[in-house]
Amino acid sequence: MSNSFSKILKNESGIAIMMVLSAIVLLTTIMMNFSFDSNVNKIKAANIENKGQAKLTAESGLQFAMARLKLYQEAFNYLEKNKAAKDFATPEVLNSIWNFPFVYPIPVSKSMNAIQKESIAKFEKNTFLEGELKLTISNLSQKINLNLLRISLLAQINKEEQADDDEGNNSDNTNSEEDQDFNVENQLIKSLKYSIEKKSENDELFSGKYYGLDPVTLVNYMKVYVSDPDSLEDDGGAASEFEKINLDIKKSPLSSFSELYTLPNWDDELVNIIKGEFTVHGALMIDLNRITDKMLRLLIPSITDEEVKEFFEYRDDPDSPQFFNKSEDFKKYIVNVGNVLTSDEYDERIAKFEKQGLKFGPSPSLFKVISVGTKDRATYTITAYVSIPAKPKIRKKEKNEDDDDEDDDESKPNNPNKANDGHNANDTDDEDDDEDENKKEQKTQLLSPRILEIFIT
Repeated sequence: MSNSFSKILKNESGIAIMMVLSAIVLLTTIMMNFSFDSNVNKIKAANIENKGQAKLTAESGLQFAMARLKLYQEAFNYLEKNKAAKDFATPEVLNSIWNFPFVYPIPVSKSMNAIQKESIAKFEKNTFLEGELKLTISNLSQKINLNLLRISLLAQINKEEQADDDEGNNSDNTNSEEDQDFNVENQLIKSLKYSIEKKSENDELFSGKYYGLDPVTLVNYMKVYVSDPDSLEDDGGAASEFEKINLDIKKSPLSSFSELYTLPNWDDELVNIIKGEFTVHGALMIDLNRITDKMLRLLIPSITDEEVKEFFEYRDDPDSPQFFNKSEDFKKYIVNVGNVLTSDEYDERIAKFEKQGLKFGPSPSLFKVISVGTKDRATYTITAYVSIPAKPKIRKKEKNEDDDDEDDDESKPNNPNKANDGHNANDTDDEDDDEDENKKEQKTQLLSPRILEIFIT
């Protein structure tokens, strides 16, 4: 028995096949790992390439949007300088430059003729875009700029100088306190009160959480945060609240709406309920064609729910939508169609809003651009907030008495100090009249569009 066992142990036949099989298994494992890593790296490289191509496509869409807004700006400036052309091309027509969405590849429908299809095919052949592009430009000019809460030391100095001038000119300042009801601070307080009350009616959890909340205090925190140092005599205890959350008071304008989430007691829900009516970027005017329910109630507090409903049914009628091409069109509805206010009441309210820096009209100047580039499974989204600011108007220089005397002396006949330039007195008077007319009618001119904020996802 022991001899047979010893023979079996000493028998080495078949060892080679075992070694070969072991080597095959080992090499197969190595090859599979190598193949797997190669495939993973290939997929990674493809994803990186697709992501890069999607990014380039999205950036191309943003550049295209900026070009369209630049064209809108130039067209607006041209129309402002040419009254005849302005009467022909209404703001509704002008908005068609930017407000239509763009999709690439361009969809081809059966209703297109051969020329249209050929043009699209030629465009796609000559373009460098790869993948898909979706571009939208939306109007945000219906919102109030929260930075108008800011108290600036320079603005205070200008107001004091203006007050001295008004006092010297015997101007009527009896309504100055009443006019404060139309400023941004009071509009934000009213909006918060209305929004909290409305949401509390349908949300018991929200009502319990924000019961007794004082909107005046919330707005004061924001006002202190953006105002110049030492511009407020009393901060209402805001400084201590900022210290509790270890947040430095910025003392400069808001640059992003997300900053609101960091303010004391301003949580997500409170910020979200004012998003529709307020922004941190300025616009030329509040667009009456995009005005919301809450904004309409701020503009006209006495308006009823039924009148609000009738207004939006009139403006947004799917069969016959109404576009307010001029402020007078909006006034015509409020006064003559809706019978909400009298003409004098409307004019008075609008004038008081404008005195507080809130102007209403039909021309947008604040936009949100969303450009989405897609290549295979990779997606790159650019969200940009774009402003087209107005060019500052030249302030009229007031002449002092010495200037008036000098002008009077120069206008006298046979003045030896006045050079003879070949013009007679009537020509000079005509030129002066034209110059005065130009000074009175300073046309609004827009500057080039510029990106204020940009988000990438």
